[in-house]
Amino acid sequence: MKKTFLTALLVAVGLSLVWAGGKKEAVPDDTVTLSVYSQLELANPQYEYWPVTLEAFAKKYPNIKLEFEYVSGEQFHDKFQAMAAAGEIPDLFTTYAGARSSYILDRGLVKDLRPYLTDEFKSHYSSAIWDPQGPNGEIYIISPNMAVCTAVYVNTKLQKELGLTHPKTLDELIAQVPAIRAKGYTPLMFANKGVWQAQSLLLSMLVDRMAGKAWFDRARAGTAKFTDKGFVDALAVIKRLVDTQTFPAGVNQLEGPEGWGDFVQGKSVYLLDAGWRISALKGAATPEDYAGYEVIAFPAIAGEVTRGSSAATLGEALAMNAKLSGAKADAAWKFLSFIYGQEGSEILMKYGTVPTYKLDYSKFDVDNLNRQYIELINNQSMGYVIDAVMDGEGVNNLLNPGIQAVMIGDKTPAQLAAEYEAWVAANDSNRKKK
Repeated sequence: MKKTFLTALLVAVGLSLVWAGGKKEAVPDDTVTLSVYSQLELANPQYEYWPVTLEAFAKKYPNIKLEFEYVSGEQFHDKFQAMAAAGEIPDLFTTYAGARSSYILDRGLVKDLRPYLTDEFKSHYSSAIWDPQGPNGEIYIISPNMAVCTAVYVNTKLQKELGLTHPKTLDELIAQVPAIRAKGYTPLMFANKGVWQAQSLLLSMLVDRMAGKAWFDRARAGTAKFTDKGFVDALAVIKRLVDTQTFPAGVNQLEGPEGWGDFVQGKSVYLLDAGWRISALKGAATPEDYAGYEVIAFPAIAGEVTRGSSAATLGEALAMNAKLSGAKADAAWKFLSFIYGQEGSEILMKYGTVPTYKLDYSKFDVDNLNRQYIELINNQSMGYVIDAVMDGEGVNNLLNPGIQAVMIGDKTPAQLAAEYEAWVAANDSNRKKK
């Protein structure tokens, strides 16, 4: 298995001798080695904070050696599922607090962290992250951020050039499309080649707007159905965005970095993406351009039952192998409590991501875009992210590709809704809990 190491970390923890005052000095052989399987793209500007965090940890805990393997996207899950099936998983690994990680959670492979979580420790975090993550109240991860999945970023420079203002309704946004396209710009940049984006970043929010969280709870349980009007209407909004050319041409062939990359290059007036995209925008844009970005909620939709909401779930985080004990478990907890505690959270904040750990924001140079984002999410209700609460097989194999089929006209919203309801009724574990 090929490992990726942080050179400074290896130097800090891999030596059995150090030099002090020109003399060799023995170091006790108490090094603990932990294997870490991480879904993280080191080349992505969004993760610039990570090497800094690891270096800080190595300085504080030189006797803990971390051996990393970094894998991203669906390859991460495919490989991890094979590991889980074989019962051979690393000491620490990226985990989602929901159905996306059911292949390890349902096998009991993830350690319940509650024995470590004192009331004093938990008091330093947003209370939302301590909602039960397992069937018996288990807590598997300390989520460093809430994954708010829908935000609309605005290039105010282009808005002013075109004489536009923030659209308050979807109809107003669509009415701006001809003027935007006449100048050669994309109205609402969005990338859906990964297939999951339309479900996580768009449909989840739309379902909350058109049907509501209480309806979703009933649909999960089977007392409502995914063929109900609110769900079908949510799918129809996506089709309307395609048909009105609000989205870019070839939306289903664009990778995520191509989408927000075009926005940074000044090719689109608006960008539909997640809340966590801010740090990448800050890293890629010029300071002048970045200063002109703003963030707003997705515009109001005619007939919505939940006003102005987004959809959110706990951001993924590293979790511990359930088999860890003794020195290895202690070392793993030191690592998790460092990277997700005050020290790691301060580094995260310095690189542009608002953590779930409660910090004194007056200590940080919080830019205008982040201030707007903090204010926005503090005033929004949050619906479910579908792939966080429904079984992955139905979402990944039916719903996600089905949304693409709706977008290109190969299926109607009603047809996809009927197909998904049939699958959920026959297979989804939420229905089997009745």
